[in-house]
Amino acid sequence: MKIVNLSQRTPAWLAWRAQGVTASEAAVILGRSPYQTPWRLWAEKTGLCLPDDLSNNPFVQRGIALEDTARQGFEERHDTLLLPVCAEHTDHPALRCSFDGLTESDEPVELKVPAQKTWDAVAREGEDSLAFGLYWVQVQFQLAVAEAARGWLVFDPVRPKVRALEFVIERDAGFIEQELIPACLQFHEAVRKKQEPTPDPQRDCFVPMGEEALQWDRLAAQYRAAERRAKVLEAELKGHKAQLAEAQSGLVGLMGEFLLADQTDLRVLRYRQQGSVDYATALEALMPDLDPTLLESHRRPASERVRVTLKGDDAQPAPAEPDTPRRRRRKASAQASAPAADDSAASVTETTLEPEPIGYF
Repeated sequence: MKIVNLSQRTPAWLAWRAQGVTASEAAVILGRSPYQTPWRLWAEKTGLCLPDDLSNNPFVQRGIALEDTARQGFEERHDTLLLPVCAEHTDHPALRCSFDGLTESDEPVELKVPAQKTWDAVAREGEDSLAFGLYWVQVQFQLAVAEAARGWLVFDPVRPKVRALEFVIERDAGFIEQELIPACLQFHEAVRKKQEPTPDPQRDCFVPMGEEALQWDRLAAQYRAAERRAKVLEAELKGHKAQLAEAQSGLVGLMGEFLLADQTDLRVLRYRQQGSVDYATALEALMPDLDPTLLESHRRPASERVRVTLKGDDAQPAPAEPDTPRRRRRKASAQASAPAADDSAASVTETTLEPEPIGYF
């Protein structure tokens, strides 16, 4: 391997990584990652799409903050020193590694500071766990660059009374030479020549090109204008509803104990409506041992939904609604069913289409 004199997490280090293929990208390139596709990685490296900003991710921040502690823990357990260095493959300099540490015998040590849930899964499932499978590829990449016979994969949550899980990773020469290196070099060439891999419609973003891009811009402008007008009308409607509620409250107050009033062109009827049954609570109380999977046969067909998010200057948050029990129930239901997303600074419109079966991934 060829050692590269760079300090990790510096601008020069980021530029060096961007010009090659790194160990952390290997599982994505091979199509083994559930978190990112080869097309998305290609799009980010060619500038077609912006990468996700993980700088404020608490798990990423914690991993960076505790990496030195995890490194020291390994050094103490194995009476060795780990050297965090950057290196390139001797024959294929596009293959690049930022090692968490190399032992005195140049064995790579990959340190992970996982969340408790991940650690529990690795402790329970071992080499069959998702995390192990992803990072096994990463260590094989490091073994290829370091020209080492074995390496280490360590899951250390750096928590009191929680032990580190250590795996010795033996070099898989067949996998490295026949699958890993060819795929990574081919991907690097695709990035260099801007040869787009086939996107996955279920996981990747649609990027309009040519005439479609012009149509997209026109429709997006139409949507923004309609959204701005809708907000004005919604605010006006909200004001009228507030006036209606105020007048109704006053009329009911004037009626006293009477249930009916019919004066001029206005009729007011007070009545009591029976509350609905909370079937979820009733089912839990009446049949606490019911297997939830039995309810799946009674589930209505899934419906496809569309969420449109306005980003930028037009994304003004809507005025807050009064906090009522009904609104809290509605909000809780929406949070339970909606996909996770940070829409705190964006305007979101969600549309329900006609029910039809959809695929899950």
